[in-house]
Amino acid sequence: MAPDRYRLLRWAVPGALWFWLFYHLHDEWMLNERYNYGWAVPFLALFLFVLRWRTRPEPGKTPTSRFLIVASGWLLLALLLPIRVVEEANPDWRLLSWILAGVVVAFSLLSLAQLGGRSWLLHFAFPVCFPLVAVPWPVQFENSVVQMMTRAVAYTAVEIAGWAGIGAHQLGNVIQLRNGFVGVDEACSGVKTLQAGIMVALVLGELLRVPRWRRLALILLGCGWIFVCNVFRATTLVIVAANSGLEALARWHDLIGTAALFCGMAGLLFLAWVWKTDSAPEQGASRIPTGSGTAPAQLIPLVWLALVFGASELWYRCHERQLLERPPWQARWPTANETTRQMPIPETTRVILHYDDASSAAWEDPAGVRWWSFFARWKPQRAALQLVRSHSPEICLPAIGRTFLVERPRLTVTARPMPLEFRAYEFEQQGRPLFVFVCIQEDRLAASSATQAEEWSIRGRVLAAIHGKRNLGQRLLEIAVTGLDDFGRAKELVTKTVSQIVEPEKPTG
Repeated sequence: MAPDRYRLLRWAVPGALWFWLFYHLHDEWMLNERYNYGWAVPFLALFLFVLRWRTRPEPGKTPTSRFLIVASGWLLLALLLPIRVVEEANPDWRLLSWILAGVVVAFSLLSLAQLGGRSWLLHFAFPVCFPLVAVPWPVQFENSVVQMMTRAVAYTAVEIAGWAGIGAHQLGNVIQLRNGFVGVDEACSGVKTLQAGIMVALVLGELLRVPRWRRLALILLGCGWIFVCNVFRATTLVIVAANSGLEALARWHDLIGTAALFCGMAGLLFLAWVWKTDSAPEQGASRIPTGSGTAPAQLIPLVWLALVFGASELWYRCHERQLLERPPWQARWPTANETTRQMPIPETTRVILHYDDASSAAWEDPAGVRWWSFFARWKPQRAALQLVRSHSPEICLPAIGRTFLVERPRLTVTARPMPLEFRAYEFEQQGRPLFVFVCIQEDRLAASSATQAEEWSIRGRVLAAIHGKRNLGQRLLEIAVTGLDDFGRAKELVTKTVSQIVEPEKPTG
């Protein structure tokens, strides 16, 4: 039997792993407002675990051999080294977030099975798995849900407005009225409320002891009710804009949004209350298993975790000495063109991207061909790569009524400091093509990949870790052009424009 003073060591490794996971996710919770609710998840998970601890059953037989549990635990701990190395280069990679979360959950469940057997494994499975609600959804799946919900809300709001005698027309995620446009953004679509609502439904189902299968129905019906609430929100905003003008939206937007959120959560609470059970859970045994193993054996996993982080840091510090510094560059708008005007950057863009410097401009050249451009720079920091990659036109532009058509072949432009590679996209805007070119470049790169394009595929992300590339600083140049019907002509003019507006960065200080 292990001495009492060593008892806490059994919980040290799972506790350290959960701290690592929550620290890994905190950037997403802080920077992405869809996941702001994640800050509450660790505390709710702990609260739910404590509730189940008070009703824990008598420790039972280990579901399989102890050797297999220990071996599986060490296999999971061994996976932490490559996970940590890749994580440092890809803090924004959601696939890695799910892999890390899966390892942490699996190790915690194995630890509980080792202590209390199958009965504990099943009893504590819910609070251990509950934090998965705060892990960001895969990007493609999340974007599909966002676009589907925003378009569905906009479509339904237009139909209801028509029944009320208000002329409205849907343009993607934008509703066109006689006196202007009303955008159905992510807040109005209810995506944030949907994700938070799933978390709330799970918590209510646990607190009110809703039967297992009714908990699934609670989630599904709750999601449907939240959609109805956000249709009400968007429809009300359309009615306000049609009757009182677009300027009235600013006064009513937050109030109507709060009412929709309150109704959504109240509906979830009502359903959970109707389906709750009055039977009190049986009190479990008060005996706490002492487990097995000596103090040194309990300390070995902690030492391994320290080695994982130390080896990862050493790996990157060694490689950072070999990284090449790219020539710094900036965008200078064509001030000689009389049509050039500086464009204000919305406060929401500043809040989302957290850039260090940025500017935007619009101009016309030649006549009938209109340009819009945005340049931003991030200094080296952990969240820089995550922030710059969040600014993707196939995600942002459909939200303001542009229809995404196709991603075109990449374009490499030889500017004065160095070649710049652009991703090319084609959208439809009011029946005409809209071409968008995006260059995202890191300030430093590995010598072995100096001629390779930056990749966000699995291969590219793993190579970034192999080459020791992290916290490098980024630059973003986005150019949109309308008034051209041919992509070839757009490429030709963009090549000329980039060579004119991109110049070496002037030293400061």
